[in-house]
Parts: sequence; C-alpha cells; structure tokens
Amino acid sequence: MLRSFQSIASVYTLAFLSMAFLSANSLAQEKREKYHLQYKLSQGEQLISKVVHRAETRTRMQNVDEVSSSTTTSEKVWEVTEVNAKGEMTFEYRINSVKLTQSVGQGESIEYDSSAGSEVPEMFEPVAETIGKTLATITINSHGQVISRDKELKTPQLGMGELTLPLSEDPIAVGERWSVPREIRVKLESGKQKRIKVREVYTLDKVATGVATLLIRTEVLTPVKEQAVRAQLIQQLSQGKIKFDIDRGRLISKNLDWQEEVVGFRGADTSLNYDGRFTEELQSKRTAARSSTQK
Repeated sequence: MLRSFQSIASVYTLAFLSMAFLSANSLAQEKREKYHLQYKLSQGEQLISKVVHRAETRTRMQNVDEVSSSTTTSEKVWEVTEVNAKGEMTFEYRINSVKLTQSVGQGESIEYDSSAGSEVPEMFEPVAETIGKTLATITINSHGQVISRDKELKTPQLGMGELTLPLSEDPIAVGERWSVPREIRVKLESGKQKRIKVREVYTLDKVATGVATLLIRTEVLTPVKEQAVRAQLIQQLSQGKIKFDIDRGRLISKNLDWQEEVVGFRGADTSLNYDGRFTEELQSKRTAARSSTQK
C-alpha cells in the first residue's frame, strides 16, 4: 500500500516538474523570439480613432485653492493617399469632430460640440475652424519616422507622444527596449527659455495573438532643481501602455496617466497637483473616399 502511494506521488511529482519545465521553456522561447514592429498601411484606407483627454489641475497659492478641469473628446482620422515603392506611406491627418469642456474655479463650465451645430465660444474658435479640414499631409516610413510633412502642427505635445509611434528599427524580443530623444522648452523666472533633454523609453512587455503590448515612460536627462521648471514639465512626461497590431501594422490603443505634485513652485506655500488621463482607441477601418469639400 505504501509503495503504491509512493508510486502515485512520484508520478504526480514528475508530471508537475514536466509541466513546470515546459512552461519555463515556453517562456524562454517567447523571450528569445524577435518581433519586427512595422506600420503597414494601405492606399485608400481610413484609420479612425477616438481620442479622449481629461485633466484636472489643483493650484494652491497664498492659502487659496483653485481647481481647473478640461475634457476633450475627438475623432481623429488618417486617410492614406499613397504607398510608394519604398513602402513609405502618405496620409492626410484631420479631426472630424470634437467635444470640449473646460471649467476654472467656481466659474460656469464652457462647452462646445462641433456635431451639435451650436454657437462656438470665443476661446474654442481656433479649434472649431480646423474641424473636417486637412491639418497636415504626412509621409512616414515603416518605423513611424516622419519623412516629410507639408505643415507643422501647432498643437502642444503635452506628453501624449508624437502623431506616429516611433518603432524600433531592429526586431526586438519581449523585455527589450528602445528610446527616442526629445527636447522640452521651459520658461525660467528670468524670462529666458531653457531646453530640457528627455527620452521616451519603449519596452516590449508581451506579445499575445499578434498584438504587442508596449510600456512607455519619459526619462528626464537634464538635471532639474527648480520647482518652477518641474511644474512646467509634469504635463509633458509620458507613462502608460500601448497596444500595436503586429500583423496589420497599426496602433490599436494608447493609455497614458499622470498623477504629479510639485510643492513650492512659486514659494513655500504653493503647490501644484496634476491628474490626467489620455486614451486613444482605433474605432474602424473604412475605404470610402470623402468629399473634396472637406479639404
């Protein structure tokens, strides 16, 4: 009886060890496998994304607290007009619709919805004038690097990343990373501007069913001692997660979060708290041509 029990225990032990070995071997194999992340857009298709950016800023100065908040919901469109022999992709970038809400302190919330046909508040007029129009015509290579553009976008960067996702030029394995340098300009108390060097660090976190999950965070390379400078930086530093479709070659989603506090940015009794969230979700793919009146 005892020998029988020991035999059964031995079988279970061997089975467990075998499963553990296979699991570890599978994980090791996953880590060894290299993935080549590339954009693969087709001429005539439209990539439509829903973008939502929510932010709340709480400022304390001279024992007085003030809260301001804003929410922007928009429909972003890439319309691919050409793919050349080199695989470079040209697309027109525009915003089809936008809904804006902004409030400061106890004041009344100011709202604008481009789809509602309502009167445009003065502060939102520059945005309203761009709806449905081509904001830029951009050509990128398969790694998301901009080859050319016909005009510069005037929107602030605000840590949301560039218009395209800069991909690693080399195949990468799970756990590996690459980085992209960037500069942020801040204003000093003297009125002069200072350039702060940062880099966006991307890490391939995992791959499942053809979808790569990337982690992104911004590393500040220039030493920053002044709290006033830190207060300008916090909105422009990224941290979050990106999903990229390896087979179809496009971004599926981006989620970024901010929870930052700076104390003493304008004296000992001052503080600045910034809470924000940015989401971008690919909605659909359409091939229907749009009217030339929208350009």
